[in-house]
Amino acid sequence: MTGESVEFEQKFNYRRPMYATMKFLWSLDEHRAHFVRLAFVAEANMHNDQPPLFLRFINLLMNDAVFLLDEALTNMAQIRTMQSARENGEWAALPRREQEQNAGFLQHTGMMARFDNILGNETIHTLEYLTSEIRTIFCHSTMVDRIAAMLNYFLFHLVGPKKKNFKVKDMQEFKFSPATIVLNICKMYVHLGSSDEFCSAVSMDGRSYSPQLFQLAEGVLARIGGASIIPDLRRVASRVETLAALIQTDEALLSNAPDEFMDPIMNTIMIEPVILPSSKQTLDKSTIARHLLSDQSDPFNRSPLTMDQVIPNTELKEQIQAWIKQCRAAKPEPESAKPKVESAPEDAAASSKDLETSSNGAESSMSPSRTNQETDADPNNEEVSDSSRCDMES
Repeated sequence: MTGESVEFEQKFNYRRPMYATMKFLWSLDEHRAHFVRLAFVAEANMHNDQPPLFLRFINLLMNDAVFLLDEALTNMAQIRTMQSARENGEWAALPRREQEQNAGFLQHTGMMARFDNILGNETIHTLEYLTSEIRTIFCHSTMVDRIAAMLNYFLFHLVGPKKKNFKVKDMQEFKFSPATIVLNICKMYVHLGSSDEFCSAVSMDGRSYSPQLFQLAEGVLARIGGASIIPDLRRVASRVETLAALIQTDEALLSNAPDEFMDPIMNTIMIEPVILPSSKQTLDKSTIARHLLSDQSDPFNRSPLTMDQVIPNTELKEQIQAWIKQCRAAKPEPESAKPKVESAPEDAAASSKDLETSSNGAESSMSPSRTNQETDADPNNEEVSDSSRCDMES
């Protein structure tokens, strides 16, 4: 066995009993209430110099889930490729020693896939039952993008066009249970779907999200006995799609943001800009808070850093808020929202005459002068001017 596989087997040997113990504690009302209280305390102290215990715990859970499931899917795809090559006779044409090497590699990959799948399933299941009672901390700006991207990524791989890449002979041998993972992932969407922050984060994930994602998931749920959650999942999907349209409109409106308003790591407009004391770089508070959960150093120069050391950039925050307000105020009204122009008395008389002429079979038309009057009265002219000013300031 390689050093990597020995290290992983050691981790496997203590983490699997840990998940079993935690699941038992969660089944007891008193201990479940303690978990909820820990989450409440963590949320109240998100930006302490030392990240709260429960926040670090769920951050590590998500790190593990991403690593384990990604490794598991990679290994399952390799196993499928090797099994196909063996069955197609490709191995038979190779020298005996190379055949033995391939067989050994297949066995090793299968063992690693089995470990990854067992722990990956346990980790996802742990996150599923935690989110059934604890929601707001997962929807906090520090965490919400990560969990939304994680759920989208694995749902896309397990129900999308790539799902055939992981279909191997005797999946139970490798403890690969995609149906169970899909069900737990969809339950997490439902648990967190009442949060607009979560639904927005799901819709903004350009790597894996599309409106068809939940439709594909419905088909899988119907086949694996998860039909009971489909109505709730549809409500989440509808909310995500609605927010996606609003966000797309807002992003188009704010697309010309000045560079100094943009987070240098996430490339998004900053909401709470803060200055890092050592590198003097400015970035969004949620970005540095998320970074410090895993690495308590300045990401630009690696000097030690804790959240209590960051400096709020109040002046820049006010500039960003003023710019956003100006751009939104300059947004053109939809046609249906524009006020109708009242007809002048002489115009009303003309309209009456036109109507009479029309009833006699004659053609009527609007005069150029009337068209110009309506254009001059259009309140949208002022809005276009505001929008131009917003772009120029950008």
